[in-house]
Amino acid sequence: MLITPAELARLMGCKPPSVSKAISSGRISAAVVEQDGRKYLDRDLAVELWHKNTKQSPLQPEKIAGRAPRPSPASKEDVKGYIDSLPDDAIPDLNVSRERREHYQAELAKLEVDMKRKELVPADAVKKEAFNLAKTVREALINIPDRVSNQFAAESDPQAIHMALSNEIQSALERLADA
Repeated sequence: MLITPAELARLMGCKPPSVSKAISSGRISAAVVEQDGRKYLDRDLAVELWHKNTKQSPLQPEKIAGRAPRPSPASKEDVKGYIDSLPDDAIPDLNVSRERREHYQAELAKLEVDMKRKELVPADAVKKEAFNLAKTVREALINIPDRVSNQFAAESDPQAIHMALSNEIQSALERLADA
């Protein structure tokens, strides 16, 4: 069925200049049919090309007379699952590519917000802090013999040596916990 560009604009819920722009940019030019010197559009092909090649506004619902609107993903997980199921070398249609791009941009924005809130920290900073903490623990434990060797040399009771050694280890670990 042939329709005019103005009829397609009404059908798609947009203004006629949007249809003219879509024709001139080549998004729906395959649906153009010339008849008696006038340009008409193959309705079904034009609608299909419009949906395939035109970004849909999230604020304006689709208005297609006689057709049900295209199903939108039920949730973010559905979109993510669909995008992840595509092979890396597949060339998806324009809207899928846009969905993929928007999804990853939203993920990056979420990571940036989490970093600014200090909910996420760089892995290098965590590794450096863990190294410094482990170094401090090692130094505290290595210094125990220097602190208690004279005391143990004078002591012959194993129970007293055990108690002194336990107290030194506990004291070293408490200092580390406080730091």
